[in-house]
Amino acid sequence: FKQKTAYEIMPSLVGSEMCIRDRFNIRVLAQESDEKVLFNYGVASGDPTHDRVIIWSKITKDTNKKINADWQVSDKKDFSNIINSGTTTSYAHNDFTLKVDIKIPAQYNAKEIYYRFIVNNNCSPTGKTKTLPTLNPDKFNLAFCSCSNYPAGFFNAYREIALNNDIDLVLHLGDYLYEYGEEGYATEDSVKLNRQVDPINEILSLEDYRKRHALYKKDHDLQLLHSSKPMIAVWDDHEFTNDSWKNGAENHSYDEGYFATRKANAIKAYYEWMPIRETDSKLKIWRKFEIGSLFQLFMLDTRSIYRDKQLDMESYFTEDGFNKIKYKRDLLKNRNLVGKEQFDWLDKNINSKFNWSIIGQQVLISPTVLPEILSKLDKKSLPKYIHKYLKLGGLEIPFNTDSWDGYPNERDKLFEILSKSQSNIILTGDTHNSWLSNLFNNNNNFLGVEIATPSISSPNTIDTFGSITDDIDNDFVKSNKNLKYTNGSGKGFVQLTIHSSHIDTKFVYVSTIKSKDYKVIDNSTFTINHNKPV
Repeated sequence: FKQKTAYEIMPSLVGSEMCIRDRFNIRVLAQESDEKVLFNYGVASGDPTHDRVIIWSKITKDTNKKINADWQVSDKKDFSNIINSGTTTSYAHNDFTLKVDIKIPAQYNAKEIYYRFIVNNNCSPTGKTKTLPTLNPDKFNLAFCSCSNYPAGFFNAYREIALNNDIDLVLHLGDYLYEYGEEGYATEDSVKLNRQVDPINEILSLEDYRKRHALYKKDHDLQLLHSSKPMIAVWDDHEFTNDSWKNGAENHSYDEGYFATRKANAIKAYYEWMPIRETDSKLKIWRKFEIGSLFQLFMLDTRSIYRDKQLDMESYFTEDGFNKIKYKRDLLKNRNLVGKEQFDWLDKNINSKFNWSIIGQQVLISPTVLPEILSKLDKKSLPKYIHKYLKLGGLEIPFNTDSWDGYPNERDKLFEILSKSQSNIILTGDTHNSWLSNLFNNNNNFLGVEIATPSISSPNTIDTFGSITDDIDNDFVKSNKNLKYTNGSGKGFVQLTIHSSHIDTKFVYVSTIKSKDYKVIDNSTFTINHNKPV
Protein backbone atom coordinates (compact mmCIF):
# COMPACT_ATOMS: atom_id res chain seq x y z
CA PHE A 1 0.00 0.00 0.00
CA LYS A 2 1.07 3.57 -0.50
CA GLN A 3 1.55 5.49 2.72
CA LYS A 4 -1.83 7.24 2.90
CA THR A 5 -3.80 4.26 1.66
CA ALA A 6 -2.30 1.95 4.25
CA TYR A 7 -3.46 4.14 7.11
CA GLU A 8 -6.88 4.63 5.61
CA ILE A 9 -7.43 0.89 5.16
CA MET A 10 -5.82 -0.39 8.38
CA PRO A 11 -6.26 2.32 11.02
CA SER A 12 -6.94 -0.18 13.78
CA LEU A 13 -3.36 -1.44 13.59
CA VAL A 14 -1.78 1.97 14.08
CA GLY A 15 -0.48 2.56 17.60
CA SER A 16 -1.25 -1.01 18.69
CA GLU A 17 1.24 -3.71 19.58
CA MET A 18 1.41 -4.64 15.90
CA CYS A 19 3.39 -1.72 14.45
CA ILE A 20 3.47 -0.44 10.91
CA ARG A 21 6.96 0.42 9.75
CA ASP A 22 8.47 2.94 7.36
CA ARG A 23 10.51 1.45 4.55
CA PHE A 24 11.27 3.39 1.37
CA ASN A 25 8.13 5.52 1.78
CA ILE A 26 5.95 2.39 1.84
CA ARG A 27 4.08 1.07 4.88
CA VAL A 28 4.22 -2.69 5.39
CA LEU A 29 3.35 -4.86 8.35
CA ALA A 30 6.42 -5.97 10.25
CA GLN A 31 7.23 -9.65 10.00
CA GLU A 32 6.38 -11.84 12.95
CA SER A 33 9.35 -12.77 15.13
CA ASP A 34 9.88 -15.40 17.79
CA GLU A 35 12.04 -12.98 19.76
CA LYS A 36 10.13 -11.39 22.61
CA VAL A 37 10.99 -7.72 23.07
CA LEU A 38 9.35 -5.65 25.78
CA PHE A 39 9.38 -1.96 26.65
CA ASN A 40 8.68 -2.36 30.37
CA TYR A 41 10.06 1.03 31.33
CA GLY A 42 8.04 3.23 29.02
CA VAL A 43 9.46 6.11 27.01
CA ALA A 44 10.81 9.53 27.91
CA SER A 45 11.97 12.73 26.29
CA GLY A 46 14.24 15.48 27.51
CA ASP A 47 16.61 18.38 26.96
CA PRO A 48 14.50 20.07 24.27
CA THR A 49 16.03 22.91 22.25
CA HIS A 50 14.50 24.97 19.45
CA ASP A 51 14.99 22.15 16.95
CA ARG A 52 16.05 19.02 18.82
CA VAL A 53 14.89 16.75 21.62
CA ILE A 54 16.18 13.54 23.22
CA ILE A 55 13.91 10.49 23.07
CA TRP A 56 14.57 7.48 25.30
CA SER A 57 13.42 3.96 26.05
CA LYS A 58 14.78 0.68 27.37
CA ILE A 59 14.54 -2.78 25.83
CA THR A 60 13.91 -5.89 27.90
CA LYS A 61 15.15 -8.98 26.09
CA ASP A 62 16.90 -12.26 26.99
CA THR A 63 20.07 -11.74 24.99
CA ASN A 64 23.45 -10.06 25.15
CA LYS A 65 23.52 -9.39 21.42
CA LYS A 66 23.09 -5.85 20.13
CA ILE A 67 19.56 -4.85 19.20
CA ASN A 68 18.55 -2.55 16.36
CA ALA A 69 15.48 -0.40 16.94
CA ASP A 70 13.61 1.88 14.58
CA TRP A 71 12.30 5.18 15.86
CA GLN A 72 9.58 7.39 14.45
CA VAL A 73 8.41 10.93 15.11
CA SER A 74 5.10 12.28 13.91
CA ASP A 75 2.86 15.29 14.34
CA LYS A 76 -0.08 12.87 14.42
CA LYS A 77 -0.88 10.52 17.29
CA ASP A 78 -1.66 7.76 14.80
CA PHE A 79 1.71 8.30 13.07
CA SER A 80 -0.01 8.93 9.75
CA ASN A 81 2.57 11.62 8.97
CA ILE A 82 6.17 10.75 9.83
CA ILE A 83 8.30 13.89 10.21
CA ASN A 84 11.53 12.08 11.08
CA SER A 85 12.63 8.48 11.50
CA GLY A 86 15.73 6.35 11.75
CA THR A 87 17.41 3.39 13.37
CA THR A 88 19.50 3.18 16.50
CA THR A 89 21.29 0.33 18.24
CA SER A 90 21.35 -0.66 21.89
CA TYR A 91 24.06 -2.78 23.45
CA ALA A 92 24.68 -4.70 26.64
CA HIS A 93 27.31 -2.12 27.62
CA ASN A 94 24.60 0.57 27.81
CA ASP A 95 22.06 -1.72 29.49
CA PHE A 96 20.04 -1.97 26.26
CA THR A 97 18.76 1.56 26.69
CA LEU A 98 17.81 3.59 23.62
CA LYS A 99 18.57 7.28 23.35
CA VAL A 100 18.40 9.43 20.22
CA ASP A 101 18.97 13.16 19.77
CA ILE A 102 16.40 13.83 17.07
CA LYS A 103 16.07 16.78 14.71
CA ILE A 104 12.62 18.38 14.50
CA PRO A 105 11.71 20.37 11.35
CA ALA A 106 11.20 24.10 11.93
CA GLN A 107 7.50 24.05 11.04
CA TYR A 108 6.83 21.90 14.13
CA ASN A 109 8.57 24.23 16.56
CA ALA A 110 6.89 24.22 20.00
CA LYS A 111 4.07 22.00 18.71
CA GLU A 112 3.11 18.67 20.21
CA ILE A 113 4.79 15.76 18.47
CA TYR A 114 4.69 12.01 19.07
CA TYR A 115 7.44 9.39 19.10
CA ARG A 116 7.91 5.66 19.50
CA PHE A 117 10.45 2.85 19.07
CA ILE A 118 9.96 -0.38 17.11
CA VAL A 119 11.86 -3.67 17.34
CA ASN A 120 10.65 -6.31 14.89
CA ASN A 121 6.88 -6.18 15.30
CA ASN A 122 7.10 -4.89 18.87
CA CYS A 123 6.19 -1.27 19.46
CA SER A 124 6.98 0.87 22.49
CA PRO A 125 4.34 3.04 24.14
CA THR A 126 3.82 6.34 22.38
CA GLY A 127 5.40 9.42 23.93
CA LYS A 128 4.43 13.06 23.51
CA THR A 129 6.90 15.94 23.58
CA LYS A 130 7.70 19.35 22.06
CA THR A 131 10.63 21.61 21.31
CA LEU A 132 11.17 25.01 22.93
CA PRO A 133 9.62 28.02 21.18
CA THR A 134 11.90 30.06 18.95
CA LEU A 135 9.62 33.07 18.99
CA ASN A 136 8.75 34.89 22.18
CA PRO A 137 5.58 33.26 23.59
CA ASP A 138 2.94 35.24 25.48
CA LYS A 139 3.45 32.85 28.37
CA PHE A 140 5.18 29.59 29.17
CA ASN A 141 4.25 27.00 31.79
CA LEU A 142 6.76 24.85 33.58
CA ALA A 143 6.68 22.60 36.61
CA PHE A 144 9.66 21.83 38.78
CA CYS A 145 10.14 19.14 41.39
CA SER A 146 12.68 17.08 43.30
CA CYS A 147 13.16 14.37 45.92
CA SER A 148 11.13 11.36 44.81
CA ASN A 149 11.64 8.56 47.30
CA TYR A 150 10.10 5.31 46.04
CA PRO A 151 9.62 3.42 49.34
CA ALA A 152 8.32 6.54 51.14
CA GLY A 153 5.09 6.65 49.18
CA PHE A 154 3.31 6.95 45.86
CA PHE A 155 4.30 9.41 43.14
CA ASN A 156 0.89 11.08 43.07
CA ALA A 157 2.48 14.46 42.34
CA TYR A 158 4.11 13.08 39.19
CA ARG A 159 0.68 12.02 38.02
CA GLU A 160 -0.69 15.51 38.58
CA ILE A 161 2.10 17.07 36.53
CA ALA A 162 1.46 14.57 33.74
CA LEU A 163 -2.29 15.25 33.64
CA ASN A 164 -1.90 19.05 33.64
CA ASN A 165 -2.24 20.04 29.99
CA ASP A 166 -1.03 23.57 30.70
CA ILE A 167 2.48 22.44 31.63
CA ASP A 168 4.94 22.67 28.71
CA LEU A 169 8.13 21.51 30.41
CA VAL A 170 9.25 19.74 33.60
CA LEU A 171 12.45 20.47 35.50
CA HIS A 172 13.75 17.83 37.88
CA LEU A 173 16.22 19.35 40.32
CA GLY A 174 17.66 16.15 41.68
CA ASP A 175 17.19 13.23 44.05
CA TYR A 176 15.33 11.48 41.25
CA LEU A 177 16.13 8.31 43.17
CA TYR A 178 17.59 7.32 46.56
CA GLU A 179 20.45 4.95 47.26
CA TYR A 180 19.43 3.33 50.58
CA GLY A 181 18.74 -0.35 51.22
CA GLU A 182 15.59 -2.10 52.39
CA GLU A 183 15.81 -0.80 55.98
CA GLY A 184 17.23 2.61 55.12
CA TYR A 185 15.83 6.12 55.04
CA ALA A 186 12.04 6.47 54.55
CA THR A 187 11.38 2.74 54.17
CA GLU A 188 9.05 2.38 57.20
CA ASP A 189 5.90 1.86 55.09
CA SER A 190 7.51 0.19 52.08
CA VAL A 191 6.17 -3.31 52.75
CA LYS A 192 2.66 -2.08 53.51
CA LEU A 193 2.68 0.02 50.32
CA ASN A 194 4.36 -2.75 48.29
CA ARG A 195 7.15 -0.36 47.39
CA GLN A 196 10.24 -2.24 48.52
CA VAL A 197 13.56 -1.24 47.02
CA ASP A 198 15.47 -3.24 44.41
CA PRO A 199 18.18 -4.25 45.00
CA ILE A 200 17.56 -4.69 48.73
CA ASN A 201 21.07 -3.48 49.59
CA GLU A 202 22.40 0.06 49.44
CA ILE A 203 23.46 0.60 45.84
CA LEU A 204 27.19 0.59 45.07
CA SER A 205 27.95 -1.27 41.85
CA LEU A 206 26.95 -0.34 38.30
CA GLU A 207 24.40 -3.16 38.31
CA ASP A 208 22.98 -1.82 41.59
CA TYR A 209 22.47 1.67 40.18
CA ARG A 210 20.91 0.25 37.02
CA LYS A 211 18.47 -1.83 39.05
CA ARG A 212 17.46 1.16 41.15
CA HIS A 213 16.83 3.28 38.05
CA ALA A 214 14.78 0.39 36.66
CA LEU A 215 12.70 0.23 39.83
CA TYR A 216 11.80 3.90 39.56
CA LYS A 217 11.11 3.75 35.83
CA LYS A 218 8.63 0.91 36.42
CA ASP A 219 6.43 3.24 38.45
CA HIS A 220 3.29 3.93 36.41
CA ASP A 221 2.95 7.57 37.49
CA LEU A 222 6.55 8.33 36.58
CA GLN A 223 6.07 6.56 33.24
CA LEU A 224 2.98 8.67 32.63
CA LEU A 225 4.94 11.85 33.36
CA HIS A 226 7.83 10.92 31.09
CA SER A 227 5.56 9.93 28.23
CA SER A 228 3.58 13.19 28.53
CA LYS A 229 6.18 15.97 28.94
CA PRO A 230 9.80 16.70 28.08
CA MET A 231 12.04 16.82 31.15
CA ILE A 232 15.24 18.73 31.89
CA ALA A 233 16.96 16.98 34.77
CA VAL A 234 20.05 17.47 36.90
CA TRP A 235 21.42 15.32 39.67
CA ASP A 236 21.75 16.11 43.37
CA ASP A 237 23.36 13.88 46.01
CA HIS A 238 21.16 10.79 46.21
CA GLU A 239 21.78 9.87 42.58
CA PHE A 240 25.23 9.14 44.10
CA THR A 241 24.80 8.94 47.88
CA ASN A 242 23.79 11.29 50.69
CA ASP A 243 25.60 14.64 51.12
CA SER A 244 28.13 13.84 48.43
CA TRP A 245 30.92 16.18 47.35
CA LYS A 246 33.60 15.83 44.68
CA ASN A 247 35.71 13.23 46.51
CA GLY A 248 33.38 11.63 49.02
CA ALA A 249 30.05 11.65 50.84
CA GLU A 250 28.49 11.44 54.28
CA ASN A 251 26.93 8.11 53.30
CA HIS A 252 30.07 6.46 51.98
CA SER A 253 32.58 4.56 54.08
CA TYR A 254 35.92 2.91 53.40
CA ASP A 255 34.45 -0.59 53.52
CA GLU A 256 32.22 0.33 50.56
CA GLY A 257 35.19 0.66 48.24
CA TYR A 258 36.59 3.65 46.37
CA PHE A 259 34.21 6.56 46.18
CA ALA A 260 35.50 7.39 42.68
CA THR A 261 34.37 3.94 41.51
CA ARG A 262 30.94 4.35 43.07
CA LYS A 263 30.60 7.81 41.54
CA ALA A 264 31.55 6.51 38.09
CA ASN A 265 28.95 3.74 38.39
CA ALA A 266 26.26 6.25 39.37
CA ILE A 267 27.09 8.60 36.50
CA LYS A 268 27.13 5.85 33.88
CA ALA A 269 23.75 4.52 35.01
CA TYR A 270 22.31 8.05 35.15
CA TYR A 271 23.23 8.81 31.55
CA GLU A 272 21.96 5.42 30.42
CA TRP A 273 18.57 5.77 32.09
CA MET A 274 17.79 9.49 31.85
CA PRO A 275 16.64 11.45 28.75
CA ILE A 276 19.61 13.81 28.98
CA ARG A 277 21.94 15.01 26.23
CA GLU A 278 25.46 13.66 26.65
CA THR A 279 28.80 15.39 26.16
CA ASP A 280 32.35 14.07 26.23
CA SER A 281 32.77 15.27 29.81
CA LYS A 282 30.03 13.48 31.74
CA LEU A 283 30.70 15.45 34.93
CA LYS A 284 29.91 18.76 33.24
CA ILE A 285 26.15 18.47 33.49
CA TRP A 286 25.50 22.23 33.49
CA ARG A 287 23.71 23.56 30.41
CA LYS A 288 21.42 26.34 29.18
CA PHE A 289 18.13 26.66 27.31
CA GLU A 290 16.29 29.60 25.76
CA ILE A 291 12.56 30.26 25.37
CA GLY A 292 12.20 33.07 22.85
CA SER A 293 13.39 36.23 24.58
CA LEU A 294 11.05 35.50 27.50
CA PHE A 295 13.61 33.69 29.64
CA GLN A 296 16.91 31.87 29.63
CA LEU A 297 17.25 28.77 31.79
CA PHE A 298 20.53 27.67 33.34
CA MET A 299 20.86 24.27 35.00
CA LEU A 300 23.77 24.23 37.44
CA ASP A 301 25.66 21.50 39.27
CA THR A 302 26.14 22.40 42.93
CA ARG A 303 26.89 18.84 43.92
CA SER A 304 29.45 16.78 42.11
CA ILE A 305 32.26 18.25 40.05
CA TYR A 306 33.81 21.05 42.13
CA ARG A 307 32.12 20.96 45.55
CA ASP A 308 34.55 20.87 48.46
CA LYS A 309 33.63 18.92 51.59
CA GLN A 310 30.95 20.43 53.79
CA LEU A 311 31.82 21.81 57.21
CA ASP A 312 31.10 19.18 59.86
CA MET A 313 28.60 20.77 62.25
CA GLU A 314 29.26 18.03 64.81
CA SER A 315 32.78 19.35 65.41
CA TYR A 316 31.46 22.69 66.67
CA PHE A 317 29.36 21.30 69.50
CA THR A 318 31.13 21.49 72.86
CA GLU A 319 30.26 20.70 76.46
CA ASP A 320 29.30 24.37 76.82
CA GLY A 321 27.02 24.38 73.77
CA PHE A 322 28.06 25.47 70.28
CA ASN A 323 31.28 27.24 69.25
CA LYS A 324 29.55 30.01 67.32
CA ILE A 325 32.65 32.19 66.82
CA LYS A 326 34.83 29.46 65.30
CA TYR A 327 31.95 28.22 63.17
CA LYS A 328 31.30 31.63 61.63
CA ARG A 329 35.02 32.15 61.01
CA ASP A 330 35.37 28.78 59.26
CA LEU A 331 32.33 29.45 57.08
CA LEU A 332 34.15 32.40 55.52
CA LYS A 333 37.10 30.32 54.36
CA ASN A 334 37.23 29.87 50.59
CA ARG A 335 35.69 26.59 49.51
CA ASN A 336 34.16 25.67 46.17
CA LEU A 337 30.53 24.81 45.59
CA VAL A 338 30.09 25.69 41.91
CA GLY A 339 33.71 26.28 40.96
CA LYS A 340 35.47 28.79 38.69
CA GLU A 341 34.87 26.98 35.39
CA GLN A 342 31.11 26.83 35.91
CA PHE A 343 30.99 30.44 37.14
CA ASP A 344 32.94 31.58 34.06
CA TRP A 345 30.46 29.74 31.83
CA LEU A 346 27.49 31.33 33.58
CA ASP A 347 29.07 34.78 33.47
CA LYS A 348 29.75 34.43 29.75
CA ASN A 349 26.25 33.22 28.88
CA ILE A 350 23.91 35.23 31.09
CA ASN A 351 22.27 37.89 28.96
CA SER A 352 20.14 40.91 29.83
CA LYS A 353 18.14 40.67 26.60
CA PHE A 354 15.88 38.11 28.32
CA ASN A 355 13.05 39.23 30.58
CA TRP A 356 14.01 36.60 33.11
CA SER A 357 17.07 34.55 34.00
CA ILE A 358 15.99 31.32 35.67
CA ILE A 359 18.55 29.21 37.51
CA GLY A 360 17.71 25.56 38.20
CA GLN A 361 19.94 24.14 40.93
CA GLN A 362 19.89 21.85 43.92
CA VAL A 363 20.34 23.44 47.34
CA LEU A 364 18.78 26.33 49.27
CA ILE A 365 20.48 29.64 48.49
CA SER A 366 18.67 32.11 50.76
CA PRO A 367 20.39 32.64 54.15
CA THR A 368 18.29 30.67 56.65
CA VAL A 369 18.42 30.27 60.43
CA LEU A 370 16.48 27.98 62.75
CA PRO A 371 13.57 29.56 64.62
CA GLU A 372 13.60 29.86 68.39
CA ILE A 373 10.57 27.59 68.76
CA LEU A 374 12.79 24.57 68.08
CA SER A 375 14.91 25.19 71.18
CA LYS A 376 11.80 25.10 73.36
CA LEU A 377 10.33 21.81 72.17
CA ASP A 378 9.91 18.75 74.37
CA LYS A 379 12.58 16.48 72.90
CA LYS A 380 11.33 13.20 74.37
CA SER A 381 9.28 12.23 71.33
CA LEU A 382 11.86 13.43 68.79
CA PRO A 383 14.78 11.47 67.29
CA LYS A 384 17.92 11.71 69.43
CA TYR A 385 20.18 12.70 66.53
CA ILE A 386 18.42 16.07 66.17
CA HIS A 387 18.37 17.02 69.87
CA LYS A 388 21.60 19.02 69.79
CA TYR A 389 20.57 20.79 66.57
CA LEU A 390 17.36 22.01 68.16
CA LYS A 391 19.54 24.03 70.54
CA LEU A 392 20.60 26.17 67.56
CA GLY A 393 17.08 27.59 67.34
CA GLY A 394 17.19 31.34 67.93
CA LEU A 395 21.01 31.61 67.73
CA GLU A 396 20.75 33.28 64.31
CA ILE A 397 23.43 31.17 62.66
CA PRO A 398 23.25 29.19 59.39
CA PHE A 399 22.50 25.56 60.19
CA ASN A 400 22.71 23.72 56.85
CA THR A 401 26.31 23.52 55.72
CA ASP A 402 25.28 21.38 52.72
CA SER A 403 23.41 24.38 51.26
CA TRP A 404 24.77 27.72 49.97
CA ASP A 405 24.85 28.84 53.63
CA GLY A 406 27.88 26.57 53.96
CA TYR A 407 29.60 28.32 51.04
CA PRO A 408 28.83 32.04 51.48
CA ASN A 409 31.74 33.22 49.32
CA GLU A 410 30.43 31.19 46.40
CA ARG A 411 26.99 32.73 46.94
CA ASP A 412 28.52 36.21 46.73
CA LYS A 413 30.16 35.28 43.40
CA LEU A 414 26.85 34.02 42.04
CA PHE A 415 25.02 37.16 43.14
CA GLU A 416 27.61 39.31 41.39
CA ILE A 417 26.98 37.47 38.11
CA LEU A 418 23.21 37.64 38.55
CA SER A 419 23.38 41.41 38.88
CA LYS A 420 23.87 41.54 35.08
CA SER A 421 20.42 40.07 34.48
CA GLN A 422 17.08 41.88 34.19
CA SER A 423 15.29 39.76 36.77
CA ASN A 424 16.34 36.50 38.42
CA ILE A 425 14.46 33.46 39.65
CA ILE A 426 16.35 30.72 41.52
CA LEU A 427 14.66 27.31 41.51
CA THR A 428 15.73 24.94 44.28
CA GLY A 429 15.19 21.34 45.33
CA ASP A 430 16.73 19.22 48.11
CA THR A 431 15.04 20.43 51.31
CA HIS A 432 11.72 18.54 50.90
CA ASN A 433 9.90 21.69 52.11
CA SER A 434 8.44 24.67 50.22
CA TRP A 435 10.18 28.06 50.39
CA LEU A 436 9.72 31.48 48.81
CA SER A 437 12.35 34.11 49.61
CA ASN A 438 13.58 37.46 48.33
CA LEU A 439 17.30 37.59 47.57
CA PHE A 440 19.57 40.55 48.39
CA ASN A 441 23.32 40.94 48.10
CA ASN A 442 25.60 42.23 50.85
CA ASN A 443 24.82 45.82 49.83
CA ASN A 444 21.11 45.11 50.29
CA ASN A 445 20.45 45.33 46.54
CA PHE A 446 17.53 43.17 45.41
CA LEU A 447 18.66 40.39 43.03
CA GLY A 448 15.66 38.13 42.59
CA VAL A 449 13.44 35.51 44.18
CA GLU A 450 14.16 31.95 45.27
CA ILE A 451 11.42 29.34 44.94
CA ALA A 452 12.07 25.94 46.49
CA THR A 453 9.88 22.97 45.66
CA PRO A 454 8.42 20.49 48.14
CA SER A 455 9.37 16.85 47.74
CA ILE A 456 7.49 14.46 45.53
CA SER A 457 7.41 11.90 48.35
CA SER A 458 10.46 12.28 50.63
CA PRO A 459 9.80 13.05 54.31
CA ASN A 460 9.59 16.71 55.32
CA THR A 461 9.04 18.63 58.55
CA ILE A 462 5.67 17.10 59.37
CA ASP A 463 7.10 13.58 59.31
CA THR A 464 9.36 14.50 62.23
CA PHE A 465 7.43 17.18 64.14
CA GLY A 466 3.82 16.27 63.41
CA SER A 467 1.06 18.62 64.55
CA ILE A 468 3.37 21.52 65.45
CA THR A 469 4.64 21.86 61.88
CA ASP A 470 2.44 24.90 61.15
CA ASP A 471 3.84 26.65 64.22
CA ILE A 472 7.37 25.88 63.09
CA ASP A 473 6.58 27.23 59.62
CA ASN A 474 5.23 30.47 61.06
CA ASP A 475 8.28 30.89 63.27
CA PHE A 476 10.62 30.28 60.33
CA VAL A 477 9.01 33.25 58.53
CA LYS A 478 9.32 35.42 61.64
CA SER A 479 12.98 34.47 62.13
CA ASN A 480 14.09 35.00 58.53
CA LYS A 481 13.29 38.49 57.26
CA ASN A 482 13.53 37.66 53.54
CA LEU A 483 11.44 34.48 53.80
CA LYS A 484 7.87 35.11 52.66
CA TYR A 485 6.43 31.59 52.70
CA THR A 486 7.33 28.10 53.81
CA ASN A 487 5.40 24.85 54.11
CA GLY A 488 6.83 21.77 55.79
CA SER A 489 3.72 19.59 55.41
CA GLY A 490 2.87 19.25 51.74
CA LYS A 491 4.36 16.93 49.15
CA GLY A 492 4.02 18.06 45.55
CA PHE A 493 5.60 20.42 43.05
CA VAL A 494 5.64 24.03 41.88
CA GLN A 495 3.98 25.33 38.73
CA LEU A 496 5.18 28.57 37.13
CA THR A 497 3.30 30.51 34.47
CA ILE A 498 5.90 32.87 33.06
CA HIS A 499 4.84 36.17 31.47
CA SER A 500 7.11 39.02 30.41
CA SER A 501 5.93 41.22 33.30
CA HIS A 502 5.32 38.66 36.05
CA ILE A 503 5.39 35.01 37.04
CA ASP A 504 2.36 33.30 38.57
CA THR A 505 3.64 30.81 41.13
CA LYS A 506 1.55 27.96 42.48
CA PHE A 507 2.59 25.40 45.09
CA VAL A 508 0.63 22.25 44.27
CA TYR A 509 0.26 19.60 46.99
CA VAL A 510 -1.28 16.14 47.12
CA SER A 511 -3.23 15.31 50.28
CA THR A 512 -1.40 12.02 50.82
CA ILE A 513 1.39 9.88 49.40
CA LYS A 514 0.34 6.80 51.37
CA SER A 515 -2.63 6.04 49.13
CA LYS A 516 -3.53 6.34 45.47
CA ASP A 517 -6.76 7.99 46.62
CA TYR A 518 -5.80 11.62 47.14
CA LYS A 519 -6.93 15.20 46.61
CA VAL A 520 -5.07 18.18 45.14
CA ILE A 521 -4.45 21.29 47.24
CA ASP A 522 -3.38 24.27 45.11
CA ASN A 523 -4.43 27.41 47.00
CA SER A 524 -0.89 28.67 47.83
CA THR A 525 -0.29 31.13 44.99
CA PHE A 526 2.00 34.13 44.58
CA THR A 527 2.70 36.72 41.91
CA ILE A 528 6.34 37.61 41.30
CA ASN A 529 6.61 40.92 39.47
CA HIS A 530 9.52 41.65 37.18
CA ASN A 531 12.57 42.78 39.19
CA LYS A 532 10.54 43.44 42.35
CA PRO A 533 10.56 41.70 45.74
CA VAL A 534 7.61 39.60 46.76
